[in-house]
Amino acid sequence: MPFSNQDIISYYDHTETHYRQWWKMENSMGLHYGVWDECTKSLSEAILNTNAQLTLLGNISKNDKVLDAGCGVGGSSVFIAKKHGCQVTGITLSKRQVKTATGFAKLNGVSNNVHFLEMDYTRTDFPDNHFDVVWAIESMQTAADKSLFFNEMQRVLKPGGRLLLADVFKVGNWEIAETPVMQTMLNGWAMSDVLSTIELEKLGKKHNFAIALNRNVTTEIIPSIKRYYRFAWLGMIGTKWYNLFHDATHFSKIHYKTGFAQYKGWKRGLWNYHLILMVNE
Repeated sequence: MPFSNQDIISYYDHTETHYRQWWKMENSMGLHYGVWDECTKSLSEAILNTNAQLTLLGNISKNDKVLDAGCGVGGSSVFIAKKHGCQVTGITLSKRQVKTATGFAKLNGVSNNVHFLEMDYTRTDFPDNHFDVVWAIESMQTAADKSLFFNEMQRVLKPGGRLLLADVFKVGNWEIAETPVMQTMLNGWAMSDVLSTIELEKLGKKHNFAIALNRNVTTEIIPSIKRYYRFAWLGMIGTKWYNLFHDATHFSKIHYKTGFAQYKGWKRGLWNYHLILMVNE
């Protein structure tokens, strides 16, 4: 069954402590995979480098009005505002994430440029043709119905506007119900399924989007994949200890399993990671 908005809120609210502890959230302000290169020396730097690479792909400038769709704890929004001085609006389903993100914006001195709202990115309150750029790091694939995401992003983007994606994409024709390792990986992140890049291109065309640039950076996130795998072993022990003393939720019980599954799925060549620029034609 597709995950509901409340399921997604529950996942992020109840696993934020995991990200704070194991994913250097206080430093990177991000919950996503980090792109490594010869200049990155830590996980936090790799996560920030993902932001940097995506801003380059989208040629973001000071005059752009940016929507961070599925902003998480706000790190990308803060990064864009600090780097380019443009206006950024971040939206998330989670009230807790709005509070965390607002705190990060204040801490980094960009409160005048960045604003966070509790909102569903498939049903926003923004006017038509409002944004120059939509930014979605590991958030588009969370939509149970991706067509709803594209329909709304096409509405709020100006003609010629850019949609920037960084996400996991399916490799091959596997079905999630028949691929247990991917089911564990994705369902542990409150994701119902993911598109392949071919499916993305077809769906984009239906909503007037064309892929302008597509970078497969899977090899550049391998250190993050392996680090998540190592953390899963520690998380397995920590989860069992935590559950002895707290009221555990579905996601807090199984979150560590995603670390094992994402590694196994990558080793089997079932998923890749892409940075993609799409243009609203």
